[in-house]
Amino acid sequence: MWKYVLQGRLMHGDDQTNKRELRTSPRIPLDCRLFFSHHEVGEAEATLLDLSKIGCAAESETTVLTDMSLELWIFSPSYSWRIHIDHAVVRWVRGQVFGVEFLNLRPVQRKRLRQLVEKVRIR
Repeated sequence: MWKYVLQGRLMHGDDQTNKRELRTSPRIPLDCRLFFSHHEVGEAEATLLDLSKIGCAAESETTVLTDMSLELWIFSPSYSWRIHIDHAVVRWVRGQVFGVEFLNLRPVQRKRLRQLVEKVRIR
């Protein structure tokens, strides 16, 4: 049995079976700045494409690889503060677009993320 993420959707299956979508949190389109860091690539910039309470998709000129651990900073034009994600993992890559899952957020950062997602969802 294998597991992978396709276009931001967690999928399960084996080589010849049907795949089913297991998304647990809807993603909301959002265009804002994202900075990330990794010990091999240093710091880099990306454009956030969509966001949920558990992950996001972004596009960057810097190449990232599946299973790469990243530290993230999300800058929303709607707020003066940034969201800092201590630990996120790249789950899928398609060219320069990639999806990450947030694994470790401090409580205040989780609250900010929830606020941002809710504000964008209401628009």
